[in-house]
Amino acid sequence: MKTNKTKLILAALLSMAAISVSNAATVYMSGSTALRSTVFNSIRTAGVIFTGVPATTTYNGSSPSGANYMGFVGTATAANGGGTLTLKCHWSGSEAGIHDVASGLSQTFIADSLLDGADHGTAIPGTTETHIVDLAMADNAQSFSQYSTTRGFPNVAANTSVGVITFTFVRNPGVWTGNNISSAQFRAAQGGFATRGMFDGDPTHNNDYVYISGRDRDSGTRVNCFGDTGYGIFTTAGQIEIDGTGNMIPGPGGQFVADFGFSSGGTLAGTMSTSTVGKNDPWQGTTGLGFSVIGYMSRGDADSCLPPNGTATELTYNGVAMTRANVIEGTFTYWGNAYILQRTGAPAPAPNIYTSLGPNGGIDGSIGTGNRAIRFSDMHSTRQGPTSDVLHN
Repeated sequence: MKTNKTKLILAALLSMAAISVSNAATVYMSGSTALRSTVFNSIRTAGVIFTGVPATTTYNGSSPSGANYMGFVGTATAANGGGTLTLKCHWSGSEAGIHDVASGLSQTFIADSLLDGADHGTAIPGTTETHIVDLAMADNAQSFSQYSTTRGFPNVAANTSVGVITFTFVRNPGVWTGNNISSAQFRAAQGGFATRGMFDGDPTHNNDYVYISGRDRDSGTRVNCFGDTGYGIFTTAGQIEIDGTGNMIPGPGGQFVADFGFSSGGTLAGTMSTSTVGKNDPWQGTTGLGFSVIGYMSRGDADSCLPPNGTATELTYNGVAMTRANVIEGTFTYWGNAYILQRTGAPAPAPNIYTSLGPNGGIDGSIGTGNRAIRFSDMHSTRQGPTSDVLHN
């Protein structure tokens, strides 16, 4: 009898284990680095995706909500399938996210063995897995992407806007000490050739230069910037990168000004407190004259390099400061409509999570009253996309 009883207990345990395994699911998300903190807060809000706050593992970020790799494990709500759910995120950039879900591409994610519920700071996960992306966040619609249907890419299964994402311009402690950048000045510097005199109006300042340091082609921050300034969202960039000592880093082919940029706004922001006064300019061939750097990034990333966290200086844009009120009224125009997108054929519960974060307002509900992201219901202005005029309601 004891043997039979033992067998019955073992059978029951095996049955329960089978149910647990069958209810377990993993969903994979990529896309916008500018939206990381907003989505992070939404995922960790009990009742949106998980019944409680999920165990959270983060890698490669200055803070948990700013990490490039995230992993969330917990019990899913009934609307998201119930049972054990793992949600893995690799924030690779908006354009990369659109490419992933439109074309069924893969990204690297934290391996299951590293999901320990801890924040690992700036460390990169030593063990990863590669998987097709189910969902993506983007700072622009697919129609304004290099991966749009008009450019030969498949349409995503579903997409919906979830709010407004904000950006700004900052300058490093360089030779130019101004406080404003115009659209025309940005276009000149982005072409890789703008003297300091073009920024401060002094014709004698023609021996040192102002450069743009920005994002790579996978970035929605870049799409919105190139669109709003009139540079052209598909136009080849002429950007630089600097290292931690203020020296220019050679790009493709050994050129110092080229179509390259940072894959993360946080990494870009990490260079903007570096002085370039007295530095050599290998692009122009000058020695000891220094140069100046302007960066474009999300409002959240900018906060990490502006005082009291850094020594960069925020710039007004076309004479208007980046404030929540100015974005809401449409007088400051460097902002975009944020989206969540779903891959065609994404298995359950990915479509449920898409609904929970997007149309059902999970992300909207996690947007506060700050200036990093703004609810549509708070806006007094609208725009169709980064190349469109901002219209006041």
